[in-house]
This record gives sequence, C-alpha cells and structure tokens, in this order.
Amino acid sequence: MSKFKSIRIYRRTFLVFSILLGIFSPLFFLYKFPDFNPLVEPISTFGVKESTFLFWKFVIVVLAIAIVLNALKAINFYFKLRRVRLFLKSILGFSSISLMLVAFISMNFNETLHHLSAFLFFMTYNFFVFIFGFIRMYRDLRKGFLSVIIGSMMLLSTILLIPYESYGVFEIVYVSLVLIWNIIIFTKRVIKIG
Repeated sequence: MSKFKSIRIYRRTFLVFSILLGIFSPLFFLYKFPDFNPLVEPISTFGVKESTFLFWKFVIVVLAIAIVLNALKAINFYFKLRRVRLFLKSILGFSSISLMLVAFISMNFNETLHHLSAFLFFMTYNFFVFIFGFIRMYRDLRKGFLSVIIGSMMLLSTILLIPYESYGVFEIVYVSLVLIWNIIIFTKRVIKIG
C-alpha cells in the first residue's frame, strides 16, 4: 500500500471516529449529569465539572481537528482558484483557533475570554460554511445550495438565544448543524473520490 493511500485511510478513520465521538459524547455527558438542563445551562458547563472536564477538552480538540481536516480536503477538492482557497482557509483557520481556545479556556478560568472565543467560533464557522456554499453556487446553483441553507440555519439558530436564559439550546442546535454539514461534505467527497 502506498504512503498516500495509508494517510488517506488514517484520515478517513479519524474523521469517522470524530463523527461518532460528536454523536455519542453527549450521551456520556448526560449519563454523568442527568439533571443537566440546556434551557438553563450552556453545554460548556461540562468543561467546568470535575468528572467531565478532561473528556470535554478531548472532545472539543478532536472535533476541532476533524473540522479542519474535513474542510481542508473539501476546499482543495471543490475549489481550484488559489485566492478562493486561501480566503476559505483563512476563515477556517481563525474559526478553528477560536474553537481550540474554547476547549482550553474554561468558564471558571476566564468566562469573558471563553465567551469571546465561543462567539468568534460560532460567527466565523457559520460564515465559512455559508461562503463555501455561496462560492460553489456561483457556477452551479445546485452545488452550493446545501451549504448556504445550513449556513443560514446556523445563523438563524442564534434566534434561540432570545427565549432562553442560557446558550445551551442554541449550542446544541448549532453543533448538530456543524455535524450534519461535515457528515454530508465528507460522504459526498468520499463517494466521488472512491
């Protein structure tokens, strides 16, 4: 087996593991804290609890790396212009750094910096997904439509901040949309490449 093929297999295995981690880790957190209420508490609460803070950091870091790997491969696969690639990669890089900061700056360490990092991740990743689709729609309306819709839904999910006293519901909806978009982009690319 060539080195290129083995790297591809490792990357795909890591991405599948990350997707499964993103789907099943909430079950672990709910098992540890069955009284968790997203209407009252943000999901970052798990990063403060003593029994889950290490696993919380692990999950966030793994998901941040997976998001970058998946999006970088998608950018290189779908876009040929260098300036478009550079633009998308810079937005992606900024959002990924923001997500890493969310993992390492917990609410009990510096709540303001944690919230700022989370806000920057939510806004820049949303912008990335939307622009990713918008640029793809430039040539063929159908191709980028899904990314534009999911990017718009991410932005609309901020409306969930109005009726609830916590960020929890918004964060759950947003993270679900991030997972859905990454799963779709990953599977479409894998099917096309083979």
